Amino acid sequence: MSDFAFTAVSDLAAMIHAKALSPTELVEHFLDRIDKHNPDINAVVSLDADRSRAEAATATGNIARGITVGPLTGIPVVVKDLENARGFPTSRGTKAFCLGPDAVADSVHVARLRRAGAIVIGKTNAPPMGAAIYTDNDAFGTTRNPWNPMASAGGSSGGSAAAVAAGLAPLATAGDGGGSTRIPAALCGIVGLKPTRGRIPAASPAWTHHSCPTPMGRSVRDTALHLDIVAGYHPADTFSLPDPGYSYRGALDRPSPRLRVGVNRTFGVANPHPDILHAVERATQSLRSLGHQVMDDNAALPGAETFPASLQLRQQILAYIRFTAVRDEFDSRPEDFEPWFAAILDRGRATTLDDLARYWEYRSRLDVWVADLFEPYDLLLTPTTPTTAWPAEGPDMSAALRDRTIPITYTSVFNDTGNPAISIPMGLSADGLPCAVQLIAPHHRDDLLLQVGAALERDAGQLRPPL
Repeated sequence: MSDFAFTAVSDLAAMIHAKALSPTELVEHFLDRIDKHNPDINAVVSLDADRSRAEAATATGNIARGITVGPLTGIPVVVKDLENARGFPTSRGTKAFCLGPDAVADSVHVARLRRAGAIVIGKTNAPPMGAAIYTDNDAFGTTRNPWNPMASAGGSSGGSAAAVAAGLAPLATAGDGGGSTRIPAALCGIVGLKPTRGRIPAASPAWTHHSCPTPMGRSVRDTALHLDIVAGYHPADTFSLPDPGYSYRGALDRPSPRLRVGVNRTFGVANPHPDILHAVERATQSLRSLGHQVMDDNAALPGAETFPASLQLRQQILAYIRFTAVRDEFDSRPEDFEPWFAAILDRGRATTLDDLARYWEYRSRLDVWVADLFEPYDLLLTPTTPTTAWPAEGPDMSAALRDRTIPITYTSVFNDTGNPAISIPMGLSADGLPCAVQLIAPHHRDDLLLQVGAALERDAGQLRPPL
């Protein structure tokens, strides 16, 4: 039974369809895993074992009676606690909302997983409203990395990444507004996909459209299966894209054409650690061995000479978005919010029209820059993060500014431009922590990312923490 924790979702589903494994057995297995390992990493913060068992029993009975089942029937799933899942409270990662009522409806993302037969067994930890690249709050505490409990699982989808990496669930929902899926995936040694903007309908899309729902899986194939199930237009998000008309998982079985891949290691603003550069070199050699044309690229981000200021402006606008979303609650009971998060909300309150104008001007420059960047390339390869996992309590941001190792350097730009990007594990550092690389594609070429990501994954192998 222990192997089920790290078995591909498609294999688990095939066993369930063939009646070689029952949903009841599988759910019980993952509930046992959570009971055994979650106290060490604190990834799952809300669990409903009784309802999970009841839903598994119903699915088991349906299969026995020959009732048609979905592609995820009996597969346990955990949901990031910034997203609604019917029957579970949505804490939004903060003590200010952790005692709220259970959600009465699913997000579109979760509803589509349930319609495919998935069983939502719990919610995963997140920082307050996704406002950090480590996962900690005053409601549930710190989420730790399965590879080393002293290290961070990243943020803001750190709970989902740690849960999947540790084998507490085979699939999770996540979200990515600046790297919040790719960064935790990189730090925990799993796959993290940020699809093209609009590919998965957002529950309540923010007007900047920087953030999107995402899958979280151990492998590229599991990620592609998740995307197949949840992609497609929904009227709740009028900016969501239509169904692509083909299977992303099916695309993995087709050979990719010979591609032109640009490799950019710094964007003119970063100084990645040697272990990360080694991971990029390993991926570069792998791509060459697959027949792709790989070229060094030295393009610098727009305004690279003032990069920290541009990034701080971006974070100011995101603080404003968060403030406007909770203004009434924050004004009436500010003491309920974590002090450091309350300071972020106060900064958001101070946002000016000039700040907004400068932000949109910079966004426009990024769009043009990325469009030009892809003129000679089909894909771009970069590090996912400048370093491996930082301490569980968060990175030293003063040191990161000084050393040019700001965690979201490589990821946030593609939230702003909407390009699809994926983080692929690429071995371990000298001190035993996962390293990863990021592939970025032009808009709507999620299929190409998954194809090439799967090829890199086959060459590098999947990672499994020493639990």
